[in-house]
Amino acid sequence: MSTGAQVVTAVLALASGVLALASGQCPDGSPPPCGRPAALDTGRYAILPFAHREGGQQSTLDGADCAELLTEGFARWIEVRLADKTRVYDALTRHGAHAPFRIPFDTALAIARRLGAGRLVMGQLWSFGDTVRLTAALYDVARGGTPVRESTTRVAASGAMGAAFNALADSLLGADPGVTQGAGAEQTRSLRALRAYALGERAIREWDLGRAGREFRAAIAADSAFARAYLGLGQALLWSADSTPDGTRDRSVIARRTADLISRLGIADGALLLAQQAMFERRWQDACRRYRDILAADSTSFGGWFGLAECNAGDRVVIRHPGDTTRFTFRGSYETAVQAYRRALLLAPAFNLTFERRATDRLPSLLFTERWYWREGFLDGSTYYAFPELEADTIAFYPVSGALAAQGDVEPPRHLAAVGRNRRILMEVATAFADAFPGEPSAHRTRARSLESVGKLVPEVGEPRSAFAEFAAAQRLERQPEQRARDAADRVRVLLKAGDFVRARQLGDSLLRIAPRPTAGIAGVAVLLGRPALARRLFAPEDTAWLSASADNRSVTFPLDAAQAGLALLAYAAVGAPADSIAAYERRVEDLTAGLPVSRRAATRSALLDRPAELVFDVLGLRPAHRTGPPGPRQAMTLQWRLAHGDTASVRALLDSLSRAGGGRLASGESTPDGVYIDARLLLAVGDTATAARTLDAPLDSLVALHTATLEYLPLAGCLVRMMVQRADLAAARGEPSTARRWATAVSTLWSQADPALQATVARMSRIMHETR
Repeated sequence: MSTGAQVVTAVLALASGVLALASGQCPDGSPPPCGRPAALDTGRYAILPFAHREGGQQSTLDGADCAELLTEGFARWIEVRLADKTRVYDALTRHGAHAPFRIPFDTALAIARRLGAGRLVMGQLWSFGDTVRLTAALYDVARGGTPVRESTTRVAASGAMGAAFNALADSLLGADPGVTQGAGAEQTRSLRALRAYALGERAIREWDLGRAGREFRAAIAADSAFARAYLGLGQALLWSADSTPDGTRDRSVIARRTADLISRLGIADGALLLAQQAMFERRWQDACRRYRDILAADSTSFGGWFGLAECNAGDRVVIRHPGDTTRFTFRGSYETAVQAYRRALLLAPAFNLTFERRATDRLPSLLFTERWYWREGFLDGSTYYAFPELEADTIAFYPVSGALAAQGDVEPPRHLAAVGRNRRILMEVATAFADAFPGEPSAHRTRARSLESVGKLVPEVGEPRSAFAEFAAAQRLERQPEQRARDAADRVRVLLKAGDFVRARQLGDSLLRIAPRPTAGIAGVAVLLGRPALARRLFAPEDTAWLSASADNRSVTFPLDAAQAGLALLAYAAVGAPADSIAAYERRVEDLTAGLPVSRRAATRSALLDRPAELVFDVLGLRPAHRTGPPGPRQAMTLQWRLAHGDTASVRALLDSLSRAGGGRLASGESTPDGVYIDARLLLAVGDTATAARTLDAPLDSLVALHTATLEYLPLAGCLVRMMVQRADLAAARGEPSTARRWATAVSTLWSQADPALQATVARMSRIMHETR
């Protein structure tokens, strides 16, 4: 019934961050076992950062900047193949290489072999005055690093230094290597532009996409014809999913300037710029074709794989299914997107570091590893939604309209199979990321989420790792207090899923005592422990991302003050008390939305008031938000309205029908607590205690399947404990002492320090515990 639909919009409102990966990968980026090592590509060159010679002065360029410019010089030659730049950065990060670079020769050879490159270029940088002296050498990797050629040059520290790097590249290549295209390193004569560009590339090497974007913008401002700066900015925008006004403007400029810039770039970079243009103009199919061409030329291109994933995931146009015109599908293949994301991130696991803490959420959402994640699309101006399902071991989506999705259960039969398959992909990718970067907290978080998704929650004999231990490792390594607090909240959730309510409450109490206020993402811990007043003081603006859409699944943009009032209302409604606070915040929301334009008012009221009204109907009756007209309402509100107006018969008939379809209950093990609680209260209102008990038992007996958003979307946290309360009351009334004692004990533990309005419930649970000993 309503068990999943309500949380979906809130879950998907997060959009954001990416993934993780492989340490023991094969040279082509595939996971081990690699089988027989492939022969090194003798036509592929790995160019590593130059070492700084002792005694040199501070230079405009560092060793990595010199390697970048030399790479651009090599890239002019059409027949020359270069190791993928993102994979080079990944390899440097793995080995802890940073400025001033002094990479041992055996390490350099190992990096080249990992990249499948048969040629290695290294060098030394020495600066004095306004001159840079460079010595570069070419080595044969297949022959153990035998020197092939060496060249030395002096470069004036000016905007014209690109020509010197082109000449150095030509000297190292020796005999004429063929035809050239583009300007190579000679992209700009502006020293200011070159410096900004070098800082942008440095930021990319350090996985800071926001800083990279700012530096590339500065380079373009200094030289509006600097083609590589546009390419770098475009990559930063794509990889960070930048949707800010500045990002939107930049996308438009890059798309418009592409035709003028393309002649300045080599073959590979020019192909990437054309693919970016198609992406920025939302020509998804053309973008995918261009990324496939890039991969046909170089199957180890990180940009090619990630771009292929993005163009398919981004193409959300809904079309009629070619083989069945009664159904709809998406034009962009998400199966292709998932496999391409997987391949990209196995090629360069360090890329996960670009998203900092968001990587932990982005990977599961990209791979659809939670039951209630769905995909949104558009047809003729209307919004459509679909859950993934498994067809012959591939992901398929068959979307329905938003209005239909809001009304009932649209979960396909093979949805859980798709989720299970994607969780296995998540485990592979996350484990590789953590193995590659054991000192990175985000790597441990990502592995923790993958372990959590397959039920490996707490340490057990024979299991080398657990979600709880990995979150603890992330918390130890993390430097930011707010993120450490969120790591602790994740540990609370894991203990909750493991059924260890005593430790969950202890850790939660400790967290709430020391957490900075406000801190995003931890208010749900306070709600879980029955302390909505404290939750209200913990809210940060980011928490408003968890507010729902309207009842007809229209997205809503909230005024901040109204959103904050809506969050406070949701916290109190989640635990069902106190009544005066609920009523006060309902009035507050009404006052703050009264001045909105008529076209926005109804949808905004629905988004902020509907779910709280449904959550408190059993204790407060009809609320101002209850109605029979649009938007929506959802099925739960409709049934509550009928009950309040004496139409018990139609409510019972519908619930009976849904129960028969669900095998005698209205929930499954992975149903969300808010929907389950509302459904159980409706069943009790029509006297069907047996179905209510079975409905509550399904998720309560499967706590391991609780959604990872349980402590972020507040109704999940509050209604989980309210479900326990209801099950204990039912069991006591039905003469089921062990069940009554089990859930009464859980409630008494979790709510032992609850707000005064909930202490009567705690006292009742204590009596049940005493009476069922």
